[in-house]
Amino acid sequence: MFDTAIGPAGDKKGFLRPETAQGQFLNFNKLLEFNNARMPFASASIGKSFRNEISPRSGLIRVREFLMAEIEHFVDPKSKKHHRFDEVKDIKCRFLPRDVQQSGHTTVSEISVGEAVRSKMVDNETLGYFLARIWVFLEKIGCDKTRVRFRQHMNNEMAHYASDCWDAELHTSYGWIECVGCADRSAYDLTSHSKVTGTKLVVRQALEQPVIREVWEATLDRKKLGPKFKADAKAVENLVQEMSQLELEDTKKTLDTKGEVELHLHGNADPIILDKSLMQIERVTKKETSIILSR
Repeated sequence: MFDTAIGPAGDKKGFLRPETAQGQFLNFNKLLEFNNARMPFASASIGKSFRNEISPRSGLIRVREFLMAEIEHFVDPKSKKHHRFDEVKDIKCRFLPRDVQQSGHTTVSEISVGEAVRSKMVDNETLGYFLARIWVFLEKIGCDKTRVRFRQHMNNEMAHYASDCWDAELHTSYGWIECVGCADRSAYDLTSHSKVTGTKLVVRQALEQPVIREVWEATLDRKKLGPKFKADAKAVENLVQEMSQLELEDTKKTLDTKGEVELHLHGNADPIILDKSLMQIERVTKKETSIILSR
């Protein structure tokens, strides 16, 4: 990314955005509110982005400043069906899947989106729906269909946040060039922003019948936590709150056997020691009237 200096003294560092999507993730709660807290929903943004290409070449293809547009479609992670999938399932596209590339070939398969999803070549209906919409759009703006293909990302080039990703590529005088990227980003972005900001970026859905379940729950003595850890107190609290049920159970066992537990804060070389006077972990019964859809 391009870095820049912020403020009159230039003592604060900032970075120019490499993509427009992050603004949509940061504003997730507001976007959800605009949609009356209903799922699924989508947002779109367009604007300038900047990438510090080491050696720009190939004419206007690998430039450092460019205009890009992105759509983010938020769905229930447990059900990635699309209510309009039937409208596009019979559209035939040219696919170059991962296994064909691994065999050393570039032969495309011209099959319907419905067949691609049924065979699990394309991961889910929502991803398939948008691949079909991209294909129709490219055709409408005049792209030669025989020079368009969807190429699936190989495992070694898949973005760390993606569970499946396809590039719409155009065959040009420079060879096959990515024109549109379509990825299932899972909940990576929302989870990452939530951890850093401490803001919950989730969707809750009301249950028809409440669910009673037992969970491990940690309680911290904040009156003692502040004086002991000072500036790190909030970070210690966040670290405990982010523990999974398995981690809480293991921590409980350590507390019971040793009387204290070591935790490690990011960026701190020395461990944080919590004893029973600072933290208690108990099994509690909770009544849940809603579930989290996106994490």
